[in-house]
Amino acid sequence: MNKTLLALATSALLAAGSATAADLQLLNLDNPGVGLNDTTPAAPVGGNPGTTKGAQATFVYEFAMKMWGSVLESKVPVKVYASFAPLTCTSTSGVLGSAGTNWLIRLTDGVRVRYYGSALADSLLGYDIVPDPDDPGDIASRFNGNLGNPGCLDGSGWYFGIDGNTPAGKINFLNVVMHEIGHGLGAQGFINKSTGALYNGYSDAYTKYAYDNELNKSFEDASMTNAMRAAAMRTPGRTVWTGPKVNAAANVILDGNFHESVLRVTAPAPLTGNYGFYGAAFGAPASAANFNGQWVVALDAADGAGPLTTDGCSAITNGAAVTGKIAIIDRGTCGFAVKVKNAQNAGAIGVVIANSSTGTWGSMGGADPTITIPSIIVQYADGANFKTNAPITGGMVDLPATKAGMDSAGRTRLYSPWIVATGSTFSHFDTTLHPDALMEPFDSPTVQAQYNVDLTPALFADIGWKLHQGGATFANCDTGTAASDAYGIVIGSNMAATSELCKDTNALRNNYVSCMYKYRDGLLADGLITQQQALKLNTCIKRQSDQYRR
Repeated sequence: MNKTLLALATSALLAAGSATAADLQLLNLDNPGVGLNDTTPAAPVGGNPGTTKGAQATFVYEFAMKMWGSVLESKVPVKVYASFAPLTCTSTSGVLGSAGTNWLIRLTDGVRVRYYGSALADSLLGYDIVPDPDDPGDIASRFNGNLGNPGCLDGSGWYFGIDGNTPAGKINFLNVVMHEIGHGLGAQGFINKSTGALYNGYSDAYTKYAYDNELNKSFEDASMTNAMRAAAMRTPGRTVWTGPKVNAAANVILDGNFHESVLRVTAPAPLTGNYGFYGAAFGAPASAANFNGQWVVALDAADGAGPLTTDGCSAITNGAAVTGKIAIIDRGTCGFAVKVKNAQNAGAIGVVIANSSTGTWGSMGGADPTITIPSIIVQYADGANFKTNAPITGGMVDLPATKAGMDSAGRTRLYSPWIVATGSTFSHFDTTLHPDALMEPFDSPTVQAQYNVDLTPALFADIGWKLHQGGATFANCDTGTAASDAYGIVIGSNMAATSELCKDTNALRNNYVSCMYKYRDGLLADGLITQQQALKLNTCIKRQSDQYRR
C-alpha cells in the first residue's frame, strides 16, 4: 500500500531544475543468507565479479541504479528498498518482480493537484519531502526468490551477467531490475484498473497522459467517468499515451506497416464498439473477408449431447435462421469443434462462442479438418449481451496500417488486455510494440537494457523528470557520449556505470585501466561507439586512473 502525503508546491517550484546526476541508493531488506545476502558460491559471469549469488545480485542492482542515475538528474538521493521473496509463480509462468513508489505525494502546479511518486516529487522540489528515518525508501522493489525452483518457472533462473548474453531459459536480472526501478521512478499509474476510479479522487503524473482514443477524451477530462476509464483499460488499443516525448521517439523506434484486426459490433446502437476475442485451432482464421454479417442465436435440442438448447452439442434446429449468418452458441459440455461443425452443417458462415463463466478464457482447442468456417470465443459478459440483443450486426474490421504499437493518430498504446491484469494493466506499454520495449509487461530476450532502454527516458521526461543533457560523465570528465539519446540509447550511462564497476573491483591503477580498455575495445568491436568517442573515453579513463595516485 502506497503511503500518501500532501505537499503543496507552486508552479515555480515545480519548474525548479537540477544539473546533478541522480544518486540512487540501495537499501537491502533481505535477511542474512537470503536474496541479496545469499552466500551460495557462484562463479563470476558476464562482467559480474561477484563470487556468491547475493554478491552478484547486489552488483547487478547497483549497476542498474548507476545506469538510471546517469540518465536522470536530481539534487535529492533516491533510496531504493530491495529484497527477494517468493512471488506468485507456477511451473510455466510467474511474477519476476514488482516495484513502485513507497510514498505518494500530492503536488499542485497552480492549476491541478496530482499525485507524484516521491522520487520524482523530491526531484521537482529539490528536497526530501518525506525525511522519515524509520521509512526512508522512495521505491520499494521485490524479486522472485524461487525462480527456477520446482513449481516456479521450472528450469529457469536468474542470469546475473551485465553483458546481455543471457543463456537460453534464463532471465536477465539486469533487464528486470531496470524495468522495476522504472516503475518506482514514475512509470506507474494509480488509477483503479477494474473500476476506473482515480486514487482518492486525484489523477497522477502518469495518468495525466492517458487517453481514450475511442471517446477522444483524456483520462483527466471532467466528463470522463470511472466506467469509461475502466472500459478503455480493458479494450486493447483504446488506451494510449499522449506525452510528446514518447510519441516522437516511438515514431522513429517502432517498426512500420503494422496491421491489426478487431472484432466490432455496429448494431444495435447500445452494443456498438470493439470486443475481445480469441480464435480457434481449427477452421479458417476469422478475418474481415470471412467474418462479417448478422449474428443470431443457434438452437438445438436439449438432450444427452448437451442439456441446453443453445449449446450446439447436437444438430441445429433453427437452420433457416442460421443459414448465411454467424451463429452464437454457448460454451459447455461438448468440444468447440463439435459446436462449430454443427453450425457449419446448418449453413452458418461463422460462429461466436459465448464463454460460460467469468473465469479464464483463451483460444479454442480441438481439431476437425472438415471445418472450414471461422469461429471465435468472447468473454462471458459480452456473450450474454450478444444473446440478449440478437440479432447483432458486426464482424472483423481491418484497422489502418500503423507503427507497431501506435494508433492511427501516432499515439503509443498502453497495455489494456481484455481481462484486467491488476499488476500490469495500464502501467506498461502494450505488447504490440515492436521492437519490444523495456516497460512492456513481460520479459523479452530482445531487450538489452545495458545499452538500450528505448522509450523509458522519454516517458520520464514527459512526466516531469529532467534528463541529463550532453555526455555522460565520470571522474568529472565528459565522455562525449550521451547518457541517453532521444531514442533511449544509453551507451554513455553504461560507460559511467562500468567505470564504477572497474574502479570498485580493482584496487590497482593498472587493473582499472586494463578493465576499462577491454570494455572500450568491446564497444568498438560491436560498433556501439565511434573512434572519436573512444578517444574521449580514453581521456576520462586517464583522468580516473590519475586519481589512484592521490
